[in-house]
Amino acid sequence: MPPQAIQLGLFVIEEAIKQEPAIADAIRGLLNKNDPTPADWQALRDRVAAKSYRDYVPTTALPPA
Repeated sequence: MPPQAIQLGLFVIEEAIKQEPAIADAIRGLLNKNDPTPADWQALRDRVAAKSYRDYVPTTALPPA
């Protein structure tokens, strides 16, 4: 994996955690499991996807879609 992709991923995680600290708890829980399953990761993705961009960035200057 290119280093730029890893840097982008870490940036996204950092920004998501700033806006939604519960995401940090969910990630921590997965990483503390001995063997997180694909279903565990999918549940986290679903939880994050359930919110809109405006939920994560309420002060955005972008017009509503």
